Amino acid sequence: MKKWITSGGCKIHQVTKGRSNSYLVLDGDISILVDTGLENSRKELMKKLNDLLGGNDLSYLVLTHAHYDHIENTAIIKEKYGSKTVIQSNEAENLRQGNFLIPNGTNILTRIVVGVGKRIGRLTTYKKIFSHIVVDYNYSLSPKCHLVHTPGHTSGSMSLIVDDEVALVGDAMFGVFWWSVFPPFADDVPAMIRSWGKLLNTGSKLFLPGHGTENSRELLEKQYNKYRAKYI
Repeated sequence: MKKWITSGGCKIHQVTKGRSNSYLVLDGDISILVDTGLENSRKELMKKLNDLLGGNDLSYLVLTHAHYDHIENTAIIKEKYGSKTVIQSNEAENLRQGNFLIPNGTNILTRIVVGVGKRIGRLTTYKKIFSHIVVDYNYSLSPKCHLVHTPGHTSGSMSLIVDDEVALVGDAMFGVFWWSVFPPFADDVPAMIRSWGKLLNTGSKLFLPGHGTENSRELLEKQYNKYRAKYI
């Protein structure tokens, strides 16, 4: 299990990986789970949370956005740990309706996939979830952790900034290729590029995505400068 510790003592544990990453952030007595992944990762997720929380409740469950591969275990986590679910206001209705809306493709292959998917309707649905906390832009969860609205992949995508050093970014960027952070799906690419600039402005040095491995600040800066000239 990967683990990062900030200079201020916050601990970040990667609790699931593979098709979707989930992370547990510990800031003193406050615990924050970022995304819950796919249903087939439930056993692994629950075991690691039990070990890391040691019988304590989970303070917050942050959903970076309302796509099924990030939230399928949300209902059971809420029930077991009594956590407050947090989502951005533009995503809240999809969460309540249990709808996964297909995002736009950003390359030829994913545009074809999206075109087929939209012809057959929604790709999937999930159990309806009512959130405890609906946020708009910035929102503080603990002394060293706050949420930032980072739209682009979806209009309501959010990122969690930990100690101004590590950003947990959902699908605002990918970590699948060592040379690129550009995701294969995004509803609004110019907004996504602006969100990269916002994330750089937090001072974060490491960016943990919902898919793949961590991205460095140096890589994000190169990608931001490259695509800013094209899209902004």
